[in-house]
Amino acid sequence: MRHLLFSLLRKIVLLPSYVLVLSIRLIKWLIAPPALLFQLSLGVPLTLLRVRQPLRPRFVPIAESELPDAAWIALTEATEALTAEGFAQYGDFRCDELIQGAILWLRVLGQPEQGIGAMAVHLEFKAGARPIRQFIEFSTEFRDGRVLTTSNLELPYSLPAPAYLARVQLKDVTDPRALYVLHRDLVATLPQAVNLDKVERAARDPAGLLADSHTREIRSLTEQGWLRLDAGDRVRLRPWGALIGVWRQAWPLASLYLRAADRRSRRMLAEHGLDASAFTDGAIAIQVARWPLPAATSINTVLAGYEYVRPLARQNVPHAVLEGVVVELDRDPAGAPAPREFRYSFRGCADQPQRRIRRIQGFDVLLDSVAGTLAVTAMEREFEQAADATEWAELIAASPLAPLRLGPWLRDLDSVLPVAQTALAARAGADCPVLDSASLYLDDEAPRWQVVAWTDKDTPLSVALNARSGAILKDS
Repeated sequence: MRHLLFSLLRKIVLLPSYVLVLSIRLIKWLIAPPALLFQLSLGVPLTLLRVRQPLRPRFVPIAESELPDAAWIALTEATEALTAEGFAQYGDFRCDELIQGAILWLRVLGQPEQGIGAMAVHLEFKAGARPIRQFIEFSTEFRDGRVLTTSNLELPYSLPAPAYLARVQLKDVTDPRALYVLHRDLVATLPQAVNLDKVERAARDPAGLLADSHTREIRSLTEQGWLRLDAGDRVRLRPWGALIGVWRQAWPLASLYLRAADRRSRRMLAEHGLDASAFTDGAIAIQVARWPLPAATSINTVLAGYEYVRPLARQNVPHAVLEGVVVELDRDPAGAPAPREFRYSFRGCADQPQRRIRRIQGFDVLLDSVAGTLAVTAMEREFEQAADATEWAELIAASPLAPLRLGPWLRDLDSVLPVAQTALAARAGADCPVLDSASLYLDDEAPRWQVVAWTDKDTPLSVALNARSGAILKDS
C-alpha cells in the first residue's frame, strides 16, 4: 500500500513535466512540415545557384602561430591526445573553398606503422552566426583502393558516401584517442591489407594528399550523378543532389540523419566485436589503452604500484603530477582487506604565454591487481585565457597543481588498513564493518588517508588518518 501511494505521488508530481515535454514535441512536429517545406523551397534554388566547389581545392600551408586561438586549442589538444599513440604531425593548413562562408583550419597527422592518417579540423563560419564546429577524422586506405574513415563530426553529410568510401560517424565519441582506438581496432578486424603508401606520402606532401583525396571523392560523386562539372574546373550540384543535400541538412531532419548515422556505425562496430558505448562516457571513465602487468606481479601498496604507473603517466603527459590515489578494497581468502584496484589521478598544466592561454589536463592510470593490468583513461581538458598582460600575470602567479609526493615516510596500506579497521570496528559496535575503499590525497598541504567502510545495515563509516604519522585525525 505504501509503495502504491509513493508511486501515485511520484506520477502526480511529475505529471506537469510530462505534459510540458509532450506539448513541446507536439508543437515541434506540427510546425516541422511547413518549416521543412520552406527550407526546401528556399534552400534548393540557392544551393543550385550559389554552391560551387573546386575540383581540386587549395590547402594553404600555415605556421602554427597563424592559427586563431580557438583553432589552436582544438588542434593542439587533438595532437597531444594522439602523440602517445605514435602519431606524427605533418602540417597545418587553411582552406576557404570547401564550405561557402566558412574557414577550415586543419592539421594533418599520421601513424606510419599502422597506415592510419588523421585530420583534426576546426570549422569557423565567417559571419559568426553559426556555431563553431570541430572534429577529428581517421582514415585508412586498403590495397584494393577502398577507404575507411571514422569521425565524430556533429553534422550529417550532405550526400551519400561514394562507393569506395565507408564512413563510421560517432557523434558522441568526443575524445580523439578514444575515437582512434575504435578506428584502429575496426581496421584490425578487417581482412583487407592496409596501404601504407598514403601515410608515407602525408609526411612528404600533406597538402597534395588532401587535395587528391577530395578530388577523388568529387569525381566519384560526379560519376554517381550527384554533381556535374562546371567551367573552370569547378563542380555544382545537380537538382536531385541539391534536394538531397538540403533535405539532410534541414531542421528537424538533420538531427535524425545524424542519429541514424550514429546507430548504423554502432551496429557495424558491434558486428566486429567492438562496443562504442564504452567510449562515450566522461573522459575519466573511458579507458583508451591497456597493458598487462609483468607475470607474477603482486601489488599491495600504493608505493609498489606507483613504480609501474609513473612511466605511463610521463608518457601520457610528461609534466603531469600525481594528485591523489583511490584504492578499491576486497577481501583475501583469510577475510583480511586486500587492494583490488588502484586509481592514480594525475594532472598537468601547460602555459602558452604568447596567447595568454593556460591549459589543464587530467587523467587516471588504473592498476588492477586482480586482473594484472594497467590502463590509462582519456583526458579531461579545460583552459583559461587572460584578456591582457596584467590578467595573465595574475593567472600564472598561482599554480593550479597540488602534487602529492610519495616517499619512504608514507604510511602505506599495509600499516593504515589495520589501524582503520580497528577504529571502525570500535565505532560500529555490533555491526561488522567491511572496508570498501581507501583514498590518499592532500588536505591543507598534508597527506591524508580516508578509509570508508559499510556496516551490515548498509551504513557508511569513515575514518581519516595522517599519512605521515598514522594517527587518527579528530575531524574524521
